[in-house]
Amino acid sequence: MDIEDAELICQGENDPQVREALFLALPINIDAARDRIQKQLADPASIIFTICLIENDLPIGQTALFRVDYISRSAIFYLAILSPEHWASGVGTETTALMVDYAFATLNLNRIQLHVNSENHPAIKIYQRIGFQKEGVLRQAMYKNGDYFDFWVMGILHKDWRRLKDPS
Repeated sequence: MDIEDAELICQGENDPQVREALFLALPINIDAARDRIQKQLADPASIIFTICLIENDLPIGQTALFRVDYISRSAIFYLAILSPEHWASGVGTETTALMVDYAFATLNLNRIQLHVNSENHPAIKIYQRIGFQKEGVLRQAMYKNGDYFDFWVMGILHKDWRRLKDPS
């Protein structure tokens, strides 16, 4: 990710569908997007990437490992496809698998966790297919459109990832 990706963030996070999916209440402007990128890039506990389509290098989202802790060997996974026309296209699955592989094989992490809306069944299926397991529930953790939503905490351990990669 670099500062030029501020336009992608601004356009994506101001799209009503994306805002709804990501539980974003406030719009963002280009300056705020640039500031956020600069802070994330300067944070040694954040590793953030822009998701681009292979065929034309079009940027369509972001993925990251936040709060990377090299002592505990853990991180929090983040994924946002900021272009709704690319939802349900396999990009989320591929990105998640690549990030999990990177975290375990390259960074030598032991644990990755994420938070997901308990009603986001497509995302939950992706995470379960990759090897994430439900570990807990954050009851009524987010508010949107007059309702509170539970969020699941899901995690995957290095040993579980390794077993899925080599089941023998």
